[in-house]
Amino acid sequence: MDIRVLVTGAGTGASGNLIRGLRATTLAPYIVGVNDDRFTLRLSPADRNYLVPPSTADAFTNVTAEIVQRERVNVVMATDDRAVKALSDRRDEFPIQLFLPRRETIDLCQDKYELNAFLRERGIPAPLTYQVTVLKDVEEIIARLPRQRFAWCRLRRGSRSMGATAVASAEQARAWISQWQDLQGVAASDFTLSEYLSGRHLVLQGVWRDGRLLLAQTVECLSYFAAGNNPTGVFSVPSLAKTVFAPSVLDVCIRAMRAIDPGASGAFVIELREDIRGVPAITEINVGRFAMGVTALLCTARHNMLEVFVNSAVGEPVTVDTPYESSAEYYLVRDLDMTPGVFSQAELVRDGALDPFSVVSSS
Repeated sequence: MDIRVLVTGAGTGASGNLIRGLRATTLAPYIVGVNDDRFTLRLSPADRNYLVPPSTADAFTNVTAEIVQRERVNVVMATDDRAVKALSDRRDEFPIQLFLPRRETIDLCQDKYELNAFLRERGIPAPLTYQVTVLKDVEEIIARLPRQRFAWCRLRRGSRSMGATAVASAEQARAWISQWQDLQGVAASDFTLSEYLSGRHLVLQGVWRDGRLLLAQTVECLSYFAAGNNPTGVFSVPSLAKTVFAPSVLDVCIRAMRAIDPGASGAFVIELREDIRGVPAITEINVGRFAMGVTALLCTARHNMLEVFVNSAVGEPVTVDTPYESSAEYYLVRDLDMTPGVFSQAELVRDGALDPFSVVSSS
């Protein structure tokens, strides 16, 4: 089958990682890129690029659907939550079936507070979280959280750690929320406060179809971009990550998926943090897209996850004998203005990278 893929956000890091991953498959796809930023679009490595309205505009889906028709696109892949939401809400206007989760699933997962409440009501591990209604509620909420050094303050919607930071007191939480109110016009009711989980930051990326897990892979985030510029040292975009085999993480994620949507289809990025006992808890689910930071690692396993996604999107039968399996340990290294690098643990040891006085080969 002739595979023709449309990728949103063309020219961004997320789309670049996705396109490189698609070209690492055996599909030889023709790739169309779209973006509303004419400058960023110039960086796109897609075969053909189009300038489109912003995904928040009604015209976005009209124009994108016309491009899908003109370019004979059979797979559409969004790279950010706003595009996922826009495509989901008007999916019936497209000449092809979009491989997206249900509208209700997308709406639930894009609201971190509603998702948290949904999971906790069903006994699925998630951090204790409260919504901030007004600023004067902050002291009461902090008092209701477990006694820890920090609490976690963040926006209930958005990605890339938007509005997120650790706070050591109610005064710090009030100041942080007030700053966002005054400088960005964000309401206090858009914030949540939750218990701080200090364990490993884990990401499970998976592809489902009709409620069946086709393929999943777990990644541990080890360090982050601009960590030194953030008082917590934590961000959502890793600069160093590695593949891990974590059956307990998979178990929690499968329980969550069965509760959220027993017939789930599409891509899901499930983020988790371990508590002090090492129990993984779900902090958010980015639905309908792949994780920007770890896309390159999805091509290291025996089955390329992007290839599984595309084949599923066009209706091809997909059978993976072991959807989640232990594999060699790979590390992802990323930096600004650099193509991400993926290296096996064996390569690192072979090159003597553990010896601070050794010369590391560039091949």
